[in-house]
Order: sequence, then structure tokens, then C-alpha cells
Amino acid sequence: MKSLSKLWLLSFLIFESCVIFQATKVPSNNLKSALEEKSTKTPKIVFLGDSITHGRVSYDYVGSIAKHPNLINYQVINEGINSRLTVQILEQLDHLEQLNPDFVFLLIGTNDLKATLSEDEYKRYASLWKLKEPVSEESFVKNLTKIIQTIQKDTKAKLVVFSPPVLGEDPNSIPFQRSKRFAELTKEVVTKENAIYKPLHETLSQGLETSNIKTRKPYIQSTWGMYWTILKYYSSTSTWDDLGDSNGYYYLTDAIHLNERGGKILEGMALEEILPKMK
Repeated sequence: MKSLSKLWLLSFLIFESCVIFQATKVPSNNLKSALEEKSTKTPKIVFLGDSITHGRVSYDYVGSIAKHPNLINYQVINEGINSRLTVQILEQLDHLEQLNPDFVFLLIGTNDLKATLSEDEYKRYASLWKLKEPVSEESFVKNLTKIIQTIQKDTKAKLVVFSPPVLGEDPNSIPFQRSKRFAELTKEVVTKENAIYKPLHETLSQGLETSNIKTRKPYIQSTWGMYWTILKYYSSTSTWDDLGDSNGYYYLTDAIHLNERGGKILEGMALEEILPKMK
């Protein structure tokens, strides 16, 4: 019996390790790879962001865009990594300058705003990234401004910035209201710096208002809920929409990440800028 228990535990640990590998695998078409590859494909499109752009624990909108039949000769680059804040985006701008892309899409802010929700949330990011300064609205605005200004100065790219998506789906909850505030801050910065703003948060909020969902679930800090959803995705045939539905969300999977229903809205906004004649 003990041998069977040990075998079961070992099997579970191996399986869990495989899931973690799948969930954290760095995109093969990231910035560093693009620079090393020296592809002649043009235009070059870079997507900068966190896990929502990474697409391993959320609907992979960048992967879907890359498969668009009208973009077969474009180079699509995924520079999204799980748990990134604005400060980690700043660290990628030298590589971005070297590539000098034609389009840059920026989706960032969810982890910045989560780090302002509680001391526990902040400590998780501080430990992960060895943060040297507190995260606040002010640091978000400062970093976002610097990101936009640097991209505009050092590249020829058409810069498009999305507001961060909703955090949870209960509009009366503090996390949702914080995500709304960070969307407002994003719009203020983008407008001031004359970049292109895409109202992702606002569009999702409006969609929630007109949806038929009776119960609006808030975001509650729970890494287990997120990990369990990821585990089910990689160990079953469930889609991100299936998992979102089973968890009680309309646009999200686990109160943070976008399912396909939400991701397609983001994807459509990007395609409007890449292929404006198809709008």
C-alpha cells in the first residue's frame, strides 16, 4: 500500500511539473529569438505584456493573430511573460530598439494593480522580481510614461496601448474598481503622449453589463484557484471558455485571465490597427 501511495505521489509530481512547464514556457517567437533569427519578414509586430499576452495560462490571442491568413508574411513576436509589471517591460526596451518593429502593442497593468491590493499581493511580486520600490498608481504612471516615450523615441513603430482588462467581474468589488482606475490612468497617459489607445477594460465592462450572467464573481486572492484552472486546461479537453463558464465567469477564466470570449475582443482590437481596411 505504501508503495502504491509513493507511486501515486511521484506520478502526480511528474504530472504537475509537466503542467508547470507548459504554463511557463517562454514563447519561441520572443524578442530575443527574433533578434537572433534576423528574419527578413516585414512588417514586424511586437506584442509586449504579461501572462495575458504570454498566452500559456490564458487565451493565446497573439498566436491566433499570427495565424491570420492576411498576415502570412508578417513577423509576429510575442514578448509576453507571466506576472510581469511595468518595470519588467522597461527592461525589454533595448531589445525592442534593436529590432525596430513596425507595430508595438502594449498590454500591461494587471500585475501593477494587483500589487496595490494588499501587502500579501505585493510581497509575492517583490519576491518574484526582487522589486526595489513599492508599487503604486504613481509608479505605474511613471513607468508607463517612460515606456511609451522610449518606444516613440527609439523606434518607428505604430504604438498601440490597451487598457488593462477587468479584475474579477463584480463591478462593485474593490479589485474591479482598482482595475477601472488603472484603465483610466492608462488612458490619461496614452492620450498625453499621443499614442493610440484601445479601450479593452471599457469594452469588457460594457459587455458584462449587457450579458445575461446573474451572478458577478469578484476577484479574490487565490493562487490555488488559478493553478487548478491551468491544471484542468492542460489535463483535459476543456477550452478556456469551458473553464471560465465552469468557474462562473463570462470573459475570464479565473478572475484574472481572459478566456476566448474575452480574448477575441482583444484580438479584434489589434487587427483593427494592423489591417484597418478589414475593420
